[in-house]
Amino acid sequence: RRVHTSYGQAIASTGRLSSTDPNLQNIPNRTEDGRKIRQAFVSDDGCVLLSADYSQIELRLLAHVANIETLKEAFRGGADIHAMTASEVFGIPIDGMEPAVRNRAKAINFGIIYGISAFGLARQLRIPQGDAKTYIDSYFEHYPGIRAYMETTKEFARTNGFVKTIFGRKCHVPGINDKNPARRNFSERAAINAPLQGAAADIIKRAMIKIPGALTEVGLGARMLLQVHDELVLEVPQVELEDTAALVTRVMEGAAHLDIPLVVETGHARSWADAH
Repeated sequence: RRVHTSYGQAIASTGRLSSTDPNLQNIPNRTEDGRKIRQAFVSDDGCVLLSADYSQIELRLLAHVANIETLKEAFRGGADIHAMTASEVFGIPIDGMEPAVRNRAKAINFGIIYGISAFGLARQLRIPQGDAKTYIDSYFEHYPGIRAYMETTKEFARTNGFVKTIFGRKCHVPGINDKNPARRNFSERAAINAPLQGAAADIIKRAMIKIPGALTEVGLGARMLLQVHDELVLEVPQVELEDTAALVTRVMEGAAHLDIPLVVETGHARSWADAH
């Protein structure tokens, strides 16, 4: 049996696709219940599900858009970006770094993209708010271009009521000048994130447009089944897996040309849960 979702092109303000009836983009991958649900999605006999996922695409876009040379060099060199951030922010060497310290830096890296506050980071990491503020201040000290990008983006949004992705597509931010501080702060965070999340949405859509024709051109029988934000899921004949994974990776990584490479990670299995 097949489950068919409906995609909305113009629901999310950033330009991301949204999924309804049922929402297949909202099945968690890291919870036990979510993984059980994903186990129910399996390929036809003789086929496997191929998952192709952009690695850290919004962080890469931040490095590109905000022109952060140290981050760009790290991405070009294939460095562990979270370990590097931990080393910079906490002043400790990368060698022998504890996983918990790296995970703290990971939370900051991804939180910064969404305009996280000291309160939000403290709650997420279960640390005192003062420590969280120190971490965020240290982050901006080491990457001043990111704060400059945020302030410039917010000012542009206040003046124009929208921000733009790197492709020139407008993402409207209607509450940016709201008199209510909570609504205004929410819109400011949305303005910071929209050019990044919006560009990521543009990039994967460009890849989705190209993939079916590229598969047909070389006689591969894979079918694109699902898009979950930065991930594409395809059903692939087992005997064509290697060629299909290589082609999909090449098309996705070539969907945009930034100052740093786009990187796609693939996995495969009979079930969606095991394809990651």
